[in-house]
Amino acid sequence: MVENSLVNELKELISNGAATANADDVLKSFELINQISEEVDYLKSDVEESNFSCQMVFSDIGKEYWIKFNNGKIEYDRGKLDHPSITLIASKDIGLGLLFGEKDANIMTPLGKLKVEGEFYSLRLFQELYEDVIDEFKKKY
Repeated sequence: MVENSLVNELKELISNGAATANADDVLKSFELINQISEEVDYLKSDVEESNFSCQMVFSDIGKEYWIKFNNGKIEYDRGKLDHPSITLIASKDIGLGLLFGEKDANIMTPLGKLKVEGEFYSLRLFQELYEDVIDEFKKKY
């Protein structure tokens, strides 16, 4: 079950929008992925079958974060990851907007607001996962 404090923090962040959030709030989104994937069966299966890493770069403020999926284990932190499967480069507002369900990567990329480097397959896995996570969060909480 997702911790009540995380639920309350994320509800407020999502309600207020990515523009008002701090860059480090991306770590709360990563923790949501970690916790909710333990309680929703299809997300748990997705995480167990995943083996990729994602670097998120907030280009407007020079901050970097990463998340790794390794056969059921999720790790994440601040900083630079060596050889990520994918790198997402965007402003803080666009990057957090993706994870909060405000923005769509399929629209932001052609508009030039999101740059993607790396394996397309891993990008699709990550995009589907974070979109499903936010959908489940909004349904349950």
